[in-house]
Amino acid sequence: MSDDDRPGDRPLAVFDALLMPLRLPGRVVSDIETLVNAVVALQSDARQYLGSVDERAGELVEGLGQLQGSIDRIDGVVTSLEQERMPAFLAAVGKLQASIDRIEARVVDLESLEETLTTRMDGLRADLNERMSEVRHEVRAMRPPLQQMASDVNKIDQLLPDPSSGPLTRLKDTLSSS
Repeated sequence: MSDDDRPGDRPLAVFDALLMPLRLPGRVVSDIETLVNAVVALQSDARQYLGSVDERAGELVEGLGQLQGSIDRIDGVVTSLEQERMPAFLAAVGKLQASIDRIEARVVDLESLEETLTTRMDGLRADLNERMSEVRHEVRAMRPPLQQMASDVNKIDQLLPDPSSGPLTRLKDTLSSS
């Protein structure tokens, strides 16, 4: 037999079980008191931190007021600058647009001129290539007669008498010695 099954202990277990509902409210009250104490401690800490947050929020509100004042001043300056300088700016933009339009017209004219020049250059190149081809054919056709003429001149040169011993040399010597 175990210690829990002894007959003398059973009436105490039953008695404890009967008293349990009566002890439960005491425990609940004790737990609630513990929670209340914790909430009170938390409340004082929260007051301290909330006070700090309130102070900082006040400073932030003051800073936001100053920032709004600065923004209003900047907005006023920007508005006055826009009113003062906008007409001059629009006039300058108009002049720039007119200049851009003239430049664009000139670019179109230059592109047209470039196209015309390119077409003409291509035509001249083709004509020059054709004429050079004709000259090349003529030079090739003239080469054999020129070679024949050179050969004939060499033969004639070989047939001529030596100029240093001919009658003209003697006449020259006679005329130059006087």
